[in-house]
Amino acid sequence: MTEHDPRGGLLLLIDPERASLDDTSDAPVDAVIGAWLVNPDGTRGRFQPNPVYQPSSPNSPLDPVDAVLGLIAHDDTDAAELLPAVLADMTFGVALDEQGVALVRPAPDGVPSVLVTTSYGHRGRVNAAGWRDTTLAELAAALPPQGVDVLLNPSAPTSIRLHADVVREATERQPDQPGPHPSDSPA
Repeated sequence: MTEHDPRGGLLLLIDPERASLDDTSDAPVDAVIGAWLVNPDGTRGRFQPNPVYQPSSPNSPLDPVDAVLGLIAHDDTDAAELLPAVLADMTFGVALDEQGVALVRPAPDGVPSVLVTTSYGHRGRVNAAGWRDTTLAELAAALPPQGVDVLLNPSAPTSIRLHADVVREATERQPDQPGPHPSDSPA
């Protein structure tokens, strides 16, 4: 795929431990963390997680947000600056109860928080009757003015509570258009 391919395409994010150094186009589907749709003009859409991705290790990130949260958890002070951009680029899963209402539970620090995941792999850790896929802007708009934050990836090693204002501020950012990483492969 060229920079301005009239057909567009996909930019795949491959598990770095499972990607061949020479050719990631032959990666099995369960090694693909997710993908960005690339438009014919070269711009890309939101990251879409792969529901059948099988991480190569328990520490493998399940999506770009998970990767940044892992860096933050390991005291990478520069990684926090990446979080708004990767949040703006994601599709989220909001945990729902039997009536289709978003689940709000206390975060580990006791603050009421809506339970939200960044990929299908995190959903198994949450006891929910269902899920609603949503964008960051939709999530921010649905949050009450105060009193409820967002618990990202509950029970995951990289789980984090985001203050509602941080979520709202992240919606003001446009997703960055970084170049492919060594683990990315156009298809």
